[in-house]
Amino acid sequence: MRPAMAQDDNAPPRLRGPPPGATEPPDHVRKPQIYEVFHGSTTPERSELANASFAGQEGQPSKSSRPTFQEGMQSIKYDDFLRIHQIPCAREGLMTGIGAGAVVGVGRFFTGAKAPKAANWAFGGFLLGSVIQWEYCQAQRRKERAAMARVVEVIDRKKAEKAEKAAQAAQAARLRREAEERAQKSWYKFW
Repeated sequence: MRPAMAQDDNAPPRLRGPPPGATEPPDHVRKPQIYEVFHGSTTPERSELANASFAGQEGQPSKSSRPTFQEGMQSIKYDDFLRIHQIPCAREGLMTGIGAGAVVGVGRFFTGAKAPKAANWAFGGFLLGSVIQWEYCQAQRRKERAAMARVVEVIDRKKAEKAEKAAQAAQAARLRREAEERAQKSWYKFW
């Protein structure tokens, strides 16, 4: 079973390759584990969507590759508006949009536009500012997820190397101890 991940695009982050100096990753790193937990940000609907998108990869056909606009509108529930503060990047996007809308609307009003026209410009500034900040935040999150996956991969590799070195050291100590015991044990007895 896959670990619960709060991802917006329901796709695992892409890895960039082995660290500098490495030729091929060890066997335990071929499929790195990705850890990401955001408490309280996953709704049951999102979990179902994530499971449905991975179902197509396991051999089970998904019902459609892209949802329609009507399906998207039907998936919006009243409770979604009550939990908007839990959606990643929503707060940043809305705050930037409010600021951009206020600046554009007031600026347009002071340059001589009538109030309704200035309000339209303010709403456009709100939408544009919100969308730009949302996309920027999502890009930062994708970059952070990829970096976290990379860190986990490197940590797993280092852990395996450390365990291998410990096993080799234990094997060498055991062989050395057996050699010392054989050297001390004689095949004859004086008394």
